[in-house]
Amino acid sequence: MVDWELTTDYLRCNPDFHGHPRYDCALIQYTPESTAFVRLIFIFTCEILDRPFQLALVQPFTARVGPLRQVDQDLTLTWVKAVPRSSSIFIPVHSIIRGAVLFSDPIRQDEYHVVWHLDGDMFLRMKGWRHQHQE
Repeated sequence: MVDWELTTDYLRCNPDFHGHPRYDCALIQYTPESTAFVRLIFIFTCEILDRPFQLALVQPFTARVGPLRQVDQDLTLTWVKAVPRSSSIFIPVHSIIRGAVLFSDPIRQDEYHVVWHLDGDMFLRMKGWRHQHQE
C-alpha cells in the first residue's frame, strides 16, 4: 500500500525449523471485500489435469469478541482470536497479501495482539481492518 513495489515475503510453516516448530501468520484476502489473519499450517501444490494449484491449509483468526479494555482503546491495540485448529480451511496461496506478526497474550489462550506498527504498509492496512472489524 505504501510504494506499490513488489517484494518477497518469506513465510514458513515447518514442524521442525532449526529444532523448533514455526508456523508464520499472514494477512489474506478472505473475500473480495474483507481481509483476515491466518496461521499457516501447510503449503502444497496440487496438480489437476496438468494444472498446478498452490494451496495452503490455514488456521483462521477472528476479531476478538466483547468489549475492549480501556488500555486497548487508549493504545489502539488490535486483538484477534484463533479459531480451533480443527476448523482450519484451505485457501489459494495467491490470496496471501503479506506476512503478519501476531504476539500471543500470555493470559488469554488463543488471543493475539496484531503488531501493526512495524512498517507503513501494515499500518495503513490496519487502519481499514480495525474500522471494519472493531466498530
